[in-house]
Amino acid sequence: MFFCWDITIPKNTLEDTPYKKWLNVTKGVITRVDVKFPAGCHGMVNVRLFLENLQLVPLSEDEWITGDDETIPTETGIELSDRPYKLKFVACSPDTDYDHVITVRIEVKEEESAGTLGLSRMMSKLMDMLGLS
Repeated sequence: MFFCWDITIPKNTLEDTPYKKWLNVTKGVITRVDVKFPAGCHGMVNVRLFLENLQLVPLSEDEWITGDDETIPTETGIELSDRPYKLKFVACSPDTDYDHVITVRIEVKEEESAGTLGLSRMMSKLMDMLGLS
């Protein structure tokens, strides 16, 4: 299953009071998240994605992803097995003069079709975080 949102971040949205939006998905394994920054963002629009209190994108806690005329892909293996099946999108755009539209695309596969793919990706990321790879 494939989900997509165009999300407008108001100009000069401060980090202390970020824009937040719930992204409703379905039960399954999140296998991919893409965040598209259109031309003109110039790295001034900052985005994070959470599952409850766990920061998924970027994996480095308290950091943001940014971009300009690019799509930032993230492969993941996060299982959504408990309701509600939703992620929290958080963004800020301090010192910007106009609104920016960020596109978020999320691929969710049924647990059976995701198979061991999600587990192996998650283990690989854990190994990287622990410095064991």
